[in-house]
Amino acid sequence: SFLEGFEDSAEGAVATAVYEGTRPLLLEIQALTGPSGIGFARRTGIGIDSGRLNMIIAVLERKAGISLLSRDVYVNVVGGLKPEGTSTDLAAALAIWSAEKGVSIPHGTLIIGEIGLTGDLRPVMHAEKLCREAARMGFSRILLPKRSLGRVKDMPAGLELVGVTTLREAMEASQQLHK
Repeated sequence: SFLEGFEDSAEGAVATAVYEGTRPLLLEIQALTGPSGIGFARRTGIGIDSGRLNMIIAVLERKAGISLLSRDVYVNVVGGLKPEGTSTDLAAALAIWSAEKGVSIPHGTLIIGEIGLTGDLRPVMHAEKLCREAARMGFSRILLPKRSLGRVKDMPAGLELVGVTTLREAMEASQQLHK
């Protein structure tokens, strides 16, 4: 598993899942933010497409009110993986938000979802298989696009599915999960 040693209550660390080939794969995305000391902010992604990273940062700024203009942003997919697709968008965004605001994602939570330019969340391909694998690996809660809920049937008892429609709503839900 690419989650070995994962501390999901650390700021900037988020568990997510992708569908690689014929199987679901769980992994960790980490983010770090800090002041830019050289006049322009750096955006560095390891294992994440630079275009996607810049789009996610732009949506965080414009649609979620997170000011990153003068902040360096570093995002790393742990284990050297380069996941294909868009199911890790929401996890990357929440990792950046978590790092910037000093808010951790609650223990046992996995996050999947594609982010649109308007800040809306799009359904995830293979959501049911990703959720089943997360439950099998001991996760008790999955934060995912509300539009994916209809595709997720007969989940194991004790698995909480939290459906959200926008990035801002996902941030609010992440804070509510602590209460």
